[in-house]
Amino acid sequence: MKIHPLALVTFITLSWGISAALAAIQAEDPTPPSGGIPVVEPKPITKSFDADGGRYHFIINATLAPDLMDWTDKELRPVVQEWYPKIVDLLPTDGFVPRTNVTLRFLDNMGKVPASAGGGTINCNAGWFRKELKREARGSVVHEMVHVVQSYRNGRRLDANATKMPGWLVEGIADYIRWFIYEPQTKGAEITQGNLARAKFDSSYRVTGNFLNWVTEKYDSNIVRKLNAAGRAGNYNEEVWKSATGKTSQELGDEWKKNHENRLAPASKIDAPAASVTK
Repeated sequence: MKIHPLALVTFITLSWGISAALAAIQAEDPTPPSGGIPVVEPKPITKSFDADGGRYHFIINATLAPDLMDWTDKELRPVVQEWYPKIVDLLPTDGFVPRTNVTLRFLDNMGKVPASAGGGTINCNAGWFRKELKREARGSVVHEMVHVVQSYRNGRRLDANATKMPGWLVEGIADYIRWFIYEPQTKGAEITQGNLARAKFDSSYRVTGNFLNWVTEKYDSNIVRKLNAAGRAGNYNEEVWKSATGKTSQELGDEWKKNHENRLAPASKIDAPAASVTK
């Protein structure tokens, strides 16, 4: 079948006109072509506050968890205001300037991770926090504030040959400050008969926190500051331990483990008293 040239031109012109009209309508109405509902970003729900006389500034972003804003403002804010400056004082190094602007935000896509920190942002798992408001929620933020203050990547940015701070120490220092300075009364990092067998000084988090506390009490009360300084400068090595205690970290770890084994060893059985003899 032959199509008259004039008819073809008319068809193309009409098609172009319809397409242009649809484009104009779509520009005015952002509704997706599939007929879906336009994505509407939630209205930001935030609050800001200062600490240490205005030296540090914080923003709470509860946009994705508005139900947690009241608790955060009343219960968590005082902890942040008191403990961020304290953590800065616990981990000083010459010339180091800690972050002065920190954001705490609630997320709903963190899986099983309670909280995390990156740069000047602390991410809080909204679902986990709802279950832990009366238990571990505050302490978890203290732990993450330690990470914000540590700033161990700075040394590696300035020196390509800088030594990376071991992960077990990064987390161990954060849990040492949390469990032994912020909330020692909870005894959340105790070595017990139940976890003694698998306890290793470099296994990170609470166990390493316990190890650091033991070294602090037995050998050097400033060991955490010295480790932190080495991590921040990018020159951590075994000499930090030997210089402070005269022993390597492994030697200290073995002694620490043995100390707990002796402490938790079952008490010796006491022989029953001999039966009295009636004469």
